[in-house]
Amino acid sequence: MPRTMKVQGIFISLLIGIAIQNVSAEQSRLSLIHEGTARSYQLYIPVSYQLGKPMPLLIVLHGRNGSGQRMSQLTSFNSRADQFGFIVVYPEGVGKGWNYLHGIAGFKERPNDSEFLLNIADKIKSEHSIDAERIYVAGISNGGFMAQRLACYAPDKIAAFASVAAGGYAALPVDCKISTPVNILYMHGTADSKVPWNGLGIEDANGNQQRVTMSIANSVKFWASRNQCSPTVNARKIPSQGNSPGTYVIVFSAKKCIENVEVVLYAIIGGGHNWPGVPDIISTSVAGRVNMDIHASDVIWSFFNGKNINR
Repeated sequence: MPRTMKVQGIFISLLIGIAIQNVSAEQSRLSLIHEGTARSYQLYIPVSYQLGKPMPLLIVLHGRNGSGQRMSQLTSFNSRADQFGFIVVYPEGVGKGWNYLHGIAGFKERPNDSEFLLNIADKIKSEHSIDAERIYVAGISNGGFMAQRLACYAPDKIAAFASVAAGGYAALPVDCKISTPVNILYMHGTADSKVPWNGLGIEDANGNQQRVTMSIANSVKFWASRNQCSPTVNARKIPSQGNSPGTYVIVFSAKKCIENVEVVLYAIIGGGHNWPGVPDIISTSVAGRVNMDIHASDVIWSFFNGKNINR
């Protein structure tokens, strides 16, 4: 083959490779049919993805009135997917919310968003090379409640969970019947005005107080007890960088849980209802003080990385 043709062939191959890389780095809006309804999700494939080389899958859940696109912008998980090599999906809830109470007495059955999320994972697995033992779920606020529901609904299919700005939902102790150990991370501000640190109760039509959310302490204790952790808890303070006035971070970690699972709480002292490390996206009236000593996405991926369904 003449030298000119060889050079041209190499040049064309390089162009094709660059084009494929650029296409694979885009975030795509896709859909599937669930319970007879078209449901949407945003999918990001990192530049390092190669067919036949399985990658972890991270499912990221928006809060109420949010969207997959906005959650992508809030968390910047795409750049971390490029750095660490995992696929990210940002599903979208019906009416911009998640029905994490599906099937619980007194609440509507549909949509069953637990099955919706599992169906998304199955669809992505059928189309891409996914490490089925390394699927993770993280969410904020309403999405954090949904992540916890999935931890009860399918702990044998998801390797680890993270809930930001969402304590345990009131029905959690009754609903969570599967005994599979669970890796779970909480991240919550003590000054959260939307999902209060000490839990939320409302008065029903008969004037009785009804618990809506558990306190953060009781949420963590629930999982620590369920995972048969030692009563001893480690606590450490994150060094302050000096740019988070009015807030600081203490990390609480349960010890000696069965199957070496982890239960961890990042307590943002003075922090509000936000994604730590990300100011100016959630309105100040909702977000409150945003701690900048950590970035929630870095903390979450560090917690997830390496964990699998074999615990």
